[in-house]
Amino acid sequence: MNFLRFTLICVFLIFSQNLIADECKNFEEKVLSIPYPADGLVTDGQQPRNDLGIFFHHNYDFDTNNLIFLRDENNYPIVKFSFSERNIKPLSSIIKIDDYDLAEKKDNEILKLLTQNEVTIQTSSDIYNVQAIDYDLYPFDLEYFAITAIDEIKTREGEFLLDYSFRVSHERPEWTEAGREIGNLSLCPVDELTTNSQIYSPVTNETDYLIQVGLDQDKTSSYAEQVYYSETDKTYTWNTIQGIARIKADFDLKKFPFDEQVLKMTLEPPYGIEFNDNNYYPKPFVTIFSPDKNVYLNLEKYKNENYLKEWTITKTSINNVIKVTKQISDFDRDTIKEYLEDVITLNIHVKRNINYFIFKIIIPVFLILAISWSIMWIPPNQVESRLTTSIVSLLALIAYNFVFNEDIPKLSYLTSLDRYILLSYLFCAIPTFLTIYFSRLTKKDYKIAIAVNKKSRLFGIIIYLISILIIFTT
Repeated sequence: MNFLRFTLICVFLIFSQNLIADECKNFEEKVLSIPYPADGLVTDGQQPRNDLGIFFHHNYDFDTNNLIFLRDENNYPIVKFSFSERNIKPLSSIIKIDDYDLAEKKDNEILKLLTQNEVTIQTSSDIYNVQAIDYDLYPFDLEYFAITAIDEIKTREGEFLLDYSFRVSHERPEWTEAGREIGNLSLCPVDELTTNSQIYSPVTNETDYLIQVGLDQDKTSSYAEQVYYSETDKTYTWNTIQGIARIKADFDLKKFPFDEQVLKMTLEPPYGIEFNDNNYYPKPFVTIFSPDKNVYLNLEKYKNENYLKEWTITKTSINNVIKVTKQISDFDRDTIKEYLEDVITLNIHVKRNINYFIFKIIIPVFLILAISWSIMWIPPNQVESRLTTSIVSLLALIAYNFVFNEDIPKLSYLTSLDRYILLSYLFCAIPTFLTIYFSRLTKKDYKIAIAVNKKSRLFGIIIYLISILIIFTT
């Protein structure tokens, strides 16, 4: 009976593989049968649009499980960028469209207002008359971004290791008919298609998205596939990438070890935003790179189920940022041009667990200092006892500094811990200087020496405690 069941399963798998192979072959033949364009410009998934070209930032609402417009404190939607009216700057808040107050409008109502051919838009700084334009839209979706682990957060080197996997999808409207040859949610490789001169796909195994320091081919795998959704009658190219990335980070360690850092992962789309100022292309085009719901859910999952020991995750966030870079034009080598990209940044805010530094550095240093400062309770005329204790304490502090020296980042500026240690050195040395001073003062007037000693130890403790408070709170 078990043998029969095993045989049936094998036959089913072989039949399924052959069926999928036939579907993929039919899909490829349909795509290759698309006539080569007369102008030689091969399509790559562009969607012709004629609208106002206003795009908004989005955020994820965990309560309703929906992507919603990101709004400011007054509930006005925030612009990602304006394609038709460039004077509307990214991150501007739109207050009104025509005479409608957008703080009182829902997202779908705002989108409906933007279907008009001409509107008047009011921002917090100016009023604009915006008209619809013809352009090509290239939509790319980050379907998910899963973090397996974050290792080796090296604050001194300014980098961290990321074990990741993610998928980018790109709709291909011109391949809808060919996609119908594929069974619902069946996958077909796209590599063979992209080697043909009639086909171009911006989503391939050669496409880089995640910005990292170098690329380790042995630790990275990537594959591109075609998938068809019968429910929506749409064909998409998927690019799934996984690996281990070394990512640079700009860590601010001024408050070390009471510091909080942001682990930022940046993904760039295959194309930028091209306004076609010099008519180098048939039409201007805009590329939008949008995170789907799963990206927010994956990031929240990692926040709740991570294995970081030295750090605690305080919050996560996902932003679309319009990255502006200046470089020489591809068409005119004498012209410096601004290139815009719609990039996605995934931010993990982490706070350092400080117990190690408190128990291994701060408290031991304080105890050594306390021993040094305790000589202020020894009579001023006992110079030898006071000097012996204070100098031994100072030497002990210097020796202990070598013990924990490797735990302190070597930077061009002072951290909070550096300032605390320098302050401790100073206050560890002060009793020695005072003892030498009292050795001369006691010969003149012992009562004055005792009075100065009392005031010195009181004011010294107060100044030290206030200094520590300032160091660790500013």
